[in-house]
Amino acid sequence: MPLSVNNKINTSNTNVFSAFQATAHTKNVYSTLRYKRNHRVEEADTKTKIKIASGSVIATLLPMIYFAKKQHGLKNLLDLFKVKYELKEVLALSTASIFGGVASGIIADKKTNKKHKIHEGVFQFMNATIPTLLVGGAMKLIEDNVKYKESKPVKVAAIVTSLIAGMPLAAFISNIINDPKDKEPDRKLTLKDSIVNMDDALGALVVAKIPFVQSMHLEKLMPVIFAWCGYRAGQSN
Repeated sequence: MPLSVNNKINTSNTNVFSAFQATAHTKNVYSTLRYKRNHRVEEADTKTKIKIASGSVIATLLPMIYFAKKQHGLKNLLDLFKVKYELKEVLALSTASIFGGVASGIIADKKTNKKHKIHEGVFQFMNATIPTLLVGGAMKLIEDNVKYKESKPVKVAAIVTSLIAGMPLAAFISNIINDPKDKEPDRKLTLKDSIVNMDDALGALVVAKIPFVQSMHLEKLMPVIFAWCGYRAGQSN
């Protein structure tokens, strides 16, 4: 899930996070929904896009094949979408997809700085995994507590709290990893960022076993969503 950036950027500082640096040409781009969604100022060419998409899709398929074989066998392609997703499956799928997209983007996109894509990959990874881990942990605690095990209000409160806390925590950790010496402006989470990237929360909702998600079998969309996350990270510039 890409996040927004602090617009108060000192353009005279050569150490500034140049992928998000304000210039005469791009300074108005950073507040747009499209930028907050993709963190991309300039479109890659078609050939590069195809390579990045291919890398992300292949990386997404690998854990799907592994889990399908492990859980029920793999006789045809439809079996890939019968995987039952618990915490470890969601984490493996999101990790592989984002890594595949970033790696293919670094290899295929020669025009942009590799560091920018790595940074974006870190943000994507943290925003896909931290909220999911918090939701999974909260659900485990509730399931182990006889008093609250069947309480829907408690479960809903735990899920909402975990998601709300998980997003800024993911941003905080990502900023530390990407800029441990705090030489560059931190990327900040805003409500607009959260809204335009709500699809990234599907993994956490699957782990939480939300009845609506289960009845609609929305977990089948996760491979597509995470592959798209990897694709976006690979194109970021």
